[in-house]
Amino acid sequence: MAARAARIILPLFALLAACLASGGCGQETPERTVYKFLGAVQSHDVPAMRSCVNPEAREKVSRGEGELARTWESLHRIYLAEPVNWRMAFTGVELESEYLDGERALVRMVSGRCELYRLEGGAWRKKGEVDFAREDVAPLYLVRREGRWFMEALDLYVVNALEKAAGS
Repeated sequence: MAARAARIILPLFALLAACLASGGCGQETPERTVYKFLGAVQSHDVPAMRSCVNPEAREKVSRGEGELARTWESLHRIYLAEPVNWRMAFTGVELESEYLDGERALVRMVSGRCELYRLEGGAWRKKGEVDFAREDVAPLYLVRREGRWFMEALDLYVVNALEKAAGS
């Protein structure tokens, strides 16, 4: 029994260590990375959102100065300040990928919906929605690093673009 537990637990610890060492846990395919990201956005799981972003891009913004740093700080205040007053719900999202080469891909949301809600007066109120079959939202650019796929756009920039597309 102990040997079986070790066979299960040790690989999990190895995966966790690899994720922490690389600064992220991209997925095996671009589509899986985008689906993981959308699920993290919906559940407000900021560490999971960040794990989908290329660690090099995250490092670049952490060193940022000037306009980049100001924009990032502004998005951080809008989307991550407590109490969080927004949420997005995704339903039926289907993706279409265009592989540019073995290391780069564009992923488009081609069907499904994103509904945007705001907390007002203690109640969630729908503020807008995106129908991906009708609206062409900018594709997500992904890169492969060490066999894993990551989004190049920073997580809060994608959330901001979805909010704008929802018309709020």
